Amino acid sequence: MNVTSEPILAAADVPPGAVVPVEIGGDEYVVWRARSGRLCAMPRICPHLDWDLAEASVEGDELVCPGHGWSFDPDGHACKRNLLGRADAKDDVETVPLVERDGEVWVLR
Repeated sequence: MNVTSEPILAAADVPPGAVVPVEIGGDEYVVWRARSGRLCAMPRICPHLDWDLAEASVEGDELVCPGHGWSFDPDGHACKRNLLGRADAKDDVETVPLVERDGEVWVLR
């Protein structure tokens, strides 16, 4: 398993339900922990209307955009489009694989 040369944050800074903005490779992301405990990272800006996902909430195992309520699972799949119901695969976002090691969060490469 290859990891980045430096951790991106302390694992304790991302308890279940937390959303933390970070920079990875010069780009802005949010790291969040699903209620199941899984760590996730995805682009900081929602693909719908460019809302800042640093202000998002975690409901169960989904990150919910503060704008129109779109939600994403830990793999970046769009789950809901507010009142419009299920989303399409075109609404998915690319995630960054993470690993928790020695109390820190690392990016897998």
